[in-house]
Amino acid sequence: MSNAVKVYWHEHTQSELQHILPRLEVALVPTGSTEIHGPHLGVGNDILSCTRVAEDVARTMYPKAIVANALWLGIAPHNMTAQFPGTITLTAQTYLRVLQEIVESLLKHGVRRVVFINGHGGNEAPNITACREIREQLYYKCGVDIQIGTLSYWEVISPDVWSEVLEINPKGKIGHGGEAETSILLAVAPQAVRMDLVKTPDPRARLEPPFFRAWYQDEYSPNGHTDDPRVASKEKGEKLVKAAVKGIVAALERFIEYKPLGTQAHPGKHVYPVPPSGS
Repeated sequence: MSNAVKVYWHEHTQSELQHILPRLEVALVPTGSTEIHGPHLGVGNDILSCTRVAEDVARTMYPKAIVANALWLGIAPHNMTAQFPGTITLTAQTYLRVLQEIVESLLKHGVRRVVFINGHGGNEAPNITACREIREQLYYKCGVDIQIGTLSYWEVISPDVWSEVLEINPKGKIGHGGEAETSILLAVAPQAVRMDLVKTPDPRARLEPPFFRAWYQDEYSPNGHTDDPRVASKEKGEKLVKAAVKGIVAALERFIEYKPLGTQAHPGKHVYPVPPSGS
């Protein structure tokens, strides 16, 4: 019998899970994507990176945290273009349904907190929607108290770390297939990186927020990546991953300790008085 710490749900036997579940505070569900990131990165970049971050977080917090690695696909229709082979995407409806069913399965085993550890920009808004919908379905409509949240791993990396590590884009934007993501993949899955295939980015101007326009990657990034990966390194990636893990552990501890105010009673559970005639 190995004494190594196992942090993935699927690595445990049923008897091990029965022992762990009473002490488990939060299940981590990595959400990434299988999509193109320029000519040099494996199409699993997003899920490989966020899964590794989730793994290191769980290793730090175990047995309070465990990784339910159940989904390798995200929402990426914007990368589904003819000249960029490799993207596999779900529709938004399917993606939201899968997340809900993962949470429902965990709930049936007694898990009461779930957090999506995200690694794909296209999942950010859907993950927030999923959290709201799942809580609505399970708590307000079924009366089951489930705490659910989401965060993207790059959001918790401090500005100081970004400015210290990055040469091209030191302001904390993760980019797409550039310095930051290439560095992280060099650190966590070097077999998925081909630095010999790196090309200089050739980005086009786009409409900036707050306006949103539905777009495809080839309209703005002819090579499929937005910033320069030539300065990427394993050492930079290790520093970014370490900072992400530290930030997520701190965020999860706050999430576990958080005590919401009020009863969260759904208005549909109350009978409202009929207004007087003529009002």
